Amino acid sequence: MQLAFTTVEELHRLLEQAGEALDYREVWPRLFPVANCPPELMRRLVDDIVRDDGRFVWESDVHLGLRAWRRRRRDLAEVAFTVVDLETTGTVPGFARITEIGAVRLEGGREVAAFSSLVDPGVPIPPFITAITGIDDATVAGAPSIAEVLPRFAAFARDSVLVAHNAPFDLGFLDYELTRLERRTFPRPALDTLRLARHLLPRERCSLDALAERFGTRTRPRHRALDDARATAELLLLFLARLEEQGVTTLEEVARWCEPAARRNYHKIALSDGLPTTPGVYIMRDARGAPLYIGKAANLRRRVRDHFLQRQAYKARQALELLARVDVVETGSEFAALLLEARLIARHRPPCNSHGTRAGAYHYLKLTAEEHPRLYATPNLRDDGALYVGPFRKASLARRVAECLNGVYPLRTCSRPPAAAAGKPPRTCPRADTGLCLAPCRRPLNGEYAAAVAAVREVLAGRPDDLFRRLERRQRALADALAFEQAARLRNQREAVERALRAAARLRAAAAEHAVLVYPARRRGFAALWGVRGGRVVVEREHGRHAFDEAAALAFLRDLAAAEPPPGPFRPDEVDEALLVHGWLEEHRASVHVLDLRDELGGGGEVPLAAAAELVRRLRLVVA
Repeated sequence: MQLAFTTVEELHRLLEQAGEALDYREVWPRLFPVANCPPELMRRLVDDIVRDDGRFVWESDVHLGLRAWRRRRRDLAEVAFTVVDLETTGTVPGFARITEIGAVRLEGGREVAAFSSLVDPGVPIPPFITAITGIDDATVAGAPSIAEVLPRFAAFARDSVLVAHNAPFDLGFLDYELTRLERRTFPRPALDTLRLARHLLPRERCSLDALAERFGTRTRPRHRALDDARATAELLLLFLARLEEQGVTTLEEVARWCEPAARRNYHKIALSDGLPTTPGVYIMRDARGAPLYIGKAANLRRRVRDHFLQRQAYKARQALELLARVDVVETGSEFAALLLEARLIARHRPPCNSHGTRAGAYHYLKLTAEEHPRLYATPNLRDDGALYVGPFRKASLARRVAECLNGVYPLRTCSRPPAAAAGKPPRTCPRADTGLCLAPCRRPLNGEYAAAVAAVREVLAGRPDDLFRRLERRQRALADALAFEQAARLRNQREAVERALRAAARLRAAAAEHAVLVYPARRRGFAALWGVRGGRVVVEREHGRHAFDEAAALAFLRDLAAAEPPPGPFRPDEVDEALLVHGWLEEHRASVHVLDLRDELGGGGEVPLAAAAELVRRLRLVVA
């Protein structure tokens, strides 16, 4: 009896601290030191201790709250809102300062008052902030300090609920300054139109600009506080109307939608209850069955539960909002799961996966095979005799490298034939006039162009010493001339080249991979074999432990040797899988699961009989 009394009082204290209904599975670990308890038993035990206590009420099948809250709930039509927006000198409260506060007060769905004030931050405003907001040191000269403005704003917002777009940012600054001045924070709950938008429009861009454009708000945001606050206020009224259509009519219910997604969707953790604990791939689907997110796991149940128990990336949180069911495909090994995950992502391109869905946007660096070659970034891979390097996952990286090399080595960038028309004056060309191009269209060249092309080829082959020496000389000269912005631009270009060359070196290393991977298959007593040739998985088979002898191994290896990798770089749709396989081989090369054949197949030779015998030995070790 004493245990039950202590537990129910602890539960009451937890709910009072939270100020809202909690999922019984969320409070369970803090009430009962019992691990691995089935959810049905958890709910029955919690219900046992609250059933006869009038202070508690079940708000839903999984959410437990306090009965007293029902009397305190506020209808949305009766709530006053203060929609606020700030302009600041940076992003971190305490290091950055507020430069402008703008707000509108809404009562009965109408704007009844407005607040706007510049604030002297007491520190210089960075130029990049001025470029965004138009607020500079002269704009705030003579403006009141935050110590004068904030009490006036607090009075303006009194007896209302604060609202902002990306509320943690604005309220973080407001709370910091109010705590510093008055040792208190602004009251809660507060609403966040960004979180409401992500709930109501999960597949749309939810920036303030994008939402204002989508809904055609009368006031358009322009990075000034009052205009942005008015645009946010219009969006708030639209979102509240949509929520009321869904039966959400109280402030407390709306505030619940502004919680972090993992907590709001915690009840969906029940979808993981029947999942296996084996390796495999899980597919999160919406109510229509469309894939939202695809992931791999060494333990499927544990990994799916982690989505609800650990902090997740934004897109994974979006998947939880729409999640209706979880499908799984069991595999015999983590490597098989890794490979299947990459292939399913490439096939379905789920909206909540970031990696592996944008192969069509990958870009190469291309040095053409013309008489006077050009260097540029392109998404196209053609059999035209040109030198291709890549592909790179970010087109911007390929373009920056091309810009850097064309700025150092005077290659032509025009697509027109370089031969000048007879009897016609040379075309106007800014690059030629400034010495950035050798201009083969204007004059005959005596090997200079070929030397520049050879230098570019050296860089693309991973030998950038000459390029870096030239960049360092230019950077020192600019620094000596106090042209620090141009010097920083050269430094950034060098870093882009270094990143691109590291990526290209990794692709070359992946293309040099020749191996067999052996892991247990799902079928008992069977092994799954993957043959890797030139970084590509070209042979996949399953063999029983007892039926796999040296003849079968030799046949497998001969099929692998016969699968000659195509010349040239990887296609965009091959890159992600090739890098995945290369990364796995680098990490597990010394294990019994990997038969490394780089020496045997790297030169295109025959597979020795000893390799077949070794493959048989490894398979029998792997499959008990």
